[in-house]
Amino acid sequence: MPGGLASEALGMLWALLVDFRRWGAVRTITALDPRFEERVPGLNRGTLPADEVVIAAPGEHEETYLSLLMQCDAVLAVAPETEGILANLADQAEAAGKLLLGSSSSAVATAGNKATCARLFDLTNLPAPQTRTATFVSAPRVAEQMGCPLVIKPLDGAGSEGVCRLDRLSDLPDALALVRQATSQEQILLQSVASGVHTSASLIVAGDRCTPLSLNLQLLETGLPVKYLGSRVPFDHGSRTQALELACSAVSLIPGLCGYVGVDLVLGDDFIQLIEINPRLTTSYIGLRQVAQVNLAQTIWDACRSGILPERVPLAGQVEIFKDDPATWGL
Repeated sequence: MPGGLASEALGMLWALLVDFRRWGAVRTITALDPRFEERVPGLNRGTLPADEVVIAAPGEHEETYLSLLMQCDAVLAVAPETEGILANLADQAEAAGKLLLGSSSSAVATAGNKATCARLFDLTNLPAPQTRTATFVSAPRVAEQMGCPLVIKPLDGAGSEGVCRLDRLSDLPDALALVRQATSQEQILLQSVASGVHTSASLIVAGDRCTPLSLNLQLLETGLPVKYLGSRVPFDHGSRTQALELACSAVSLIPGLCGYVGVDLVLGDDFIQLIEINPRLTTSYIGLRQVAQVNLAQTIWDACRSGILPERVPLAGQVEIFKDDPATWGL
């Protein structure tokens, strides 16, 4: 289990369950791998705020998930796009006839492929970095053609796993080794560097409609590799309104996106560029729920079950959350 992704997953799961419990309208059941117990001191099967916690032993995750599907009316999966994990979970829920509190399996598969997203942005003339796909074998030739600085990343990663900024071609072998650790695919993505402020947009989506929730500052260490540390929610920027409008335009390109959706953007002095769409809950949720003046779990439920979106979600204050510091999670 990648350590960074494990911490983010725990934070999101814990935050969601707290919000569903505070709403009080549904009964929750979740699965917990024993390896997660006490990863955050005091968080275990007895303290996780679900009505029922089922242990999912290593090697038995799929069997446990399919068993839980038979007991539930609705499903919200906290999972990465890597290796098609999230799309597969959504597909299994759809096959079981369950309400998805999130995007459809086809939408997850489309948005979760960063090359497909880049092509959609290009076809619709939405601003985005120059993007090319390559294999591990052809990457040196493509990188030389594009020139540095570059960003090299997996097609289907999450949480900045395997993402590298390349400032010198001589560092390419090290970058490719890091990308290889994060993906089993032969194709990878090379992008020109968008120099500016790295942000994300949190959105709530239903059908062809979208309500922006917040613009967030991504707290990153850029280099070899890029490390995602957390986020500041909300983030005040002069291009906030335009960035949120662009994020909504981006998600409108993919039918089936629903519920909470994240969009990564870079904001420059006189430009905004789209980076990718995250068809799932993102780590910024942990901070957003602390400043939102509504229950976000109920908001997700209303969007996915009834197609109801709030006109706006009032926010009060600002928080910084760090994925490896549970003290910042507000729980």
